[in-house]
Amino acid sequence: MKITIYEVAKKAGVSISTASKALNDRKDVGTGTKERIREIAREMNYEPSHFARALAMRKTGNIGVITVRYFHAPMLTNPFYSRIIEGIEERLINEDLNLVTNVLRGEQVAANEMPKMVKEKSVDGVILLGHMPADFVRMLIEKSPPAVMVDNYVKDAGITNIMMDNLEGAYSAVSHLIRTGHRRIAYISGASGRYSFRQRAEGYKKALLENSVPVDNDIIVFNETEAPGTDWMKKILSAGKKIDAIFACNDVNAIMAINMLKENSIRVPEDVSVIGFDNIELSGHFIPSISTLDINKEAMGMKAAEILVDIINTKKNRVENIVFPTSLILRNSVQNRA
Repeated sequence: MKITIYEVAKKAGVSISTASKALNDRKDVGTGTKERIREIAREMNYEPSHFARALAMRKTGNIGVITVRYFHAPMLTNPFYSRIIEGIEERLINEDLNLVTNVLRGEQVAANEMPKMVKEKSVDGVILLGHMPADFVRMLIEKSPPAVMVDNYVKDAGITNIMMDNLEGAYSAVSHLIRTGHRRIAYISGASGRYSFRQRAEGYKKALLENSVPVDNDIIVFNETEAPGTDWMKKILSAGKKIDAIFACNDVNAIMAINMLKENSIRVPEDVSVIGFDNIELSGHFIPSISTLDINKEAMGMKAAEILVDIINTKKNRVENIVFPTSLILRNSVQNRA
């Protein structure tokens, strides 16, 4: 039978209120009394009720991750975001905190619908993961517990943003393609409304312009509706302009691009080189293995959790822009044409 706090209090000769305060390390109980009650609780194998402890401390012990599923794209199983979530979870385990996820649908976000975990106050803080519109983010921040944002940026949001160096990563990838003799470099991307993809497009253009390579909008394609499949990216072939390389906004699109090229009897890397972004695990096992930008995704998640826990514990907000560096990993999908 499970030992109750009533039994601990009875054995210690104190009130239930005093026993609860001692076990929750309240300052209005003397040190000696605390230690005696805790020793009795250990001897009796007392396990505190998570809910009762949350009421006593006015904390739930839960940290929420809020993300949005747009169209057909899954989020929690996404090979990029799942690694960030692993980092969040690893940090929370060390803090004896629980991870709770809330995947919203695109239409819920469009309607500014409040996430259930925020509405019911069932979490002590939230991590906003991935793209969300600025208005929705500001609404959430105004009404939610402490928050940190990962892989998104909203100007003057008043919270910490944790990003990877999208612009510099794209710049280094496209600069490498130019150094290795490529001049007709296409850019394929998800929706342009996503901050990270816009930044990667800027890095792509910066590399072209600094190397006197014209920017050709006919071979820059954004999948604005995030349609599945590869039909949307075929524009770079139907434009009637020969390309010799593709820079993809992420590894998933790089894989899709390689498959699309193969279907059109175009060889990678012999005819067209390809570089992705994110360094998901599959990119190193695909044929050909994909050159990409590596990011320490787990570290991003751990940093988000670390900052959020600190805000909750200190009751002091932190407003920082933390940028994780990228590093170019060269594999078999790029051929030197210089």
